[in-house]
Amino acid sequence: MGVKTVAIIGSGVSGLVSLKQCLEEGFEPVCFERESSFGGVWIFHDEPVKTHNRGSLYHCLVLNSSKNMTNFSDFPYQKASSPYIQGKEFINYIKAYVDHFDLERHIRYSTDVKRVEKATDYDITGRWTITSACNGGEVKQETFDAVMVCTGLYSDRNMVEYPGQEEFTGEIMHSNEYKKADGLANGKNVLVVGGSHSAGDCAVDTSRVSKKTYLSMRKGTWVVQRMGPDGMPRDMAVNRRINFFIPEWLRRKKVVDHIYSRVNMDNLGLKSVNKMFCSEVMVNDDIGSRILCGAVVCKTGIDHFTERGVVFTDGTSVDDLDLVVYATGYQLRAPIVDNDIISDGMKDLELYLYIFPPRLKHQTFAAVGFVETIGAHAPVFEMQARYATRVFKGCASIPPQEVMFADIKRRKNFMQNRFGKPKNFFPSIPYQEMLADRIGAKPKFWSMVLTDPVLAYRTFLGPALPYTFRLVGPHAWSGARDAIMDVWNNTFYATKTRMVPKSAGGHGSLDFGVLKFLVVVLVALTFFLSILC
Repeated sequence: MGVKTVAIIGSGVSGLVSLKQCLEEGFEPVCFERESSFGGVWIFHDEPVKTHNRGSLYHCLVLNSSKNMTNFSDFPYQKASSPYIQGKEFINYIKAYVDHFDLERHIRYSTDVKRVEKATDYDITGRWTITSACNGGEVKQETFDAVMVCTGLYSDRNMVEYPGQEEFTGEIMHSNEYKKADGLANGKNVLVVGGSHSAGDCAVDTSRVSKKTYLSMRKGTWVVQRMGPDGMPRDMAVNRRINFFIPEWLRRKKVVDHIYSRVNMDNLGLKSVNKMFCSEVMVNDDIGSRILCGAVVCKTGIDHFTERGVVFTDGTSVDDLDLVVYATGYQLRAPIVDNDIISDGMKDLELYLYIFPPRLKHQTFAAVGFVETIGAHAPVFEMQARYATRVFKGCASIPPQEVMFADIKRRKNFMQNRFGKPKNFFPSIPYQEMLADRIGAKPKFWSMVLTDPVLAYRTFLGPALPYTFRLVGPHAWSGARDAIMDVWNNTFYATKTRMVPKSAGGHGSLDFGVLKFLVVVLVALTFFLSILC
């Protein structure tokens, strides 16, 4: 018996792409959403929502990835949008996506899923029972052929506690409650705790109105700015297929050299104790200048609180703190399913390719969005959903249980050795390529070189755009090539608001680049054939 009906839990980004992929595969999906609108963490509230602990937007948030690396593979941003999108504006793109693909009619709002469990006939059919309640009313149960849990990694804030914290007389909050500095931090001494993106945002934002802002990091961080080489978005410069053929030590050197050309991490007290790619990363354009002018002061980790301040692990202290903001991330929680399917916490999480629980008899359950990547999340979640729905349909497969467990163990050991703790954090491009290959959506290099060398040049030497996974394979998009070829115009269209003298070269100078590319390919092919002969 094949899959026909699919329950999707959550209508954030991962839930919406799962819903769209189910429709593409001909399934009958129902998306359960406990809030009154779709968007998940991208729903902006002017005031903190006290009823939940999940991630929430603040006024100053800007996406860490540029628009053409963030958008879905068959739905480009409008040219009028700036290269980087403000957090409050991202929901407009999501709304446009939902409208374009007519997704909303499949969403049940204000419906709280209480439980996801195997149906009584699961051993035979692989079906699942969903227990839910709409608007706090009558609890009901429904059975579906498959289920996709899309509640993600930002559903439960991580509130750290230190000795003496209960005696502190100032205000303590988590970054999920933070909205803006004005009215909160004016004239106050503020301590922000954390070393990643939200910590940097909160530190910079509060420093504009505070008396002094302190940034406490146990291990430091690596600060990456949005603007990369030649003024292009950094992720469009770094996330290229060709770069992943370069040894990691060389890629690391190139990235670190560019970081230090912008921000001296040593002099500003930011540098991580761990090397690049094995450490926290903070995407922030202003933290360096705020430290240079004394508005932000970097400190080590907290040892303990006092009544009016904190003592740090290096013995220094701040004795007149008014506000502490914990930008300490989120914990993995999925209480609606059994712990042996999705565990509480990364340490015990077992998902094959970060999607499929390996202990199930039938592969009719998928977890979408339970990863963090170096690069935009949205296209990664989309590729996960594409792979999962192809497995549900029987058009893609997963290996035997022992192979899945071995793969999970290998990945967990790698992450533990790299970060010193359980973590799902890795470059997005190789992961997407692997999943795309399994569904037949991975671009074929040699075929493209022979049939469309200009596109091959853009695809393999240019930014690894999400559109490249719609060139071939199931549900290919006829507009993918045009979107790839127009990407630089799309990226900078909104910023070219003043006529300037024309410069030589630039991103549009394709002819010479393609010629060099073809020469290199020809030489490599000649060398390869000479070895074979």
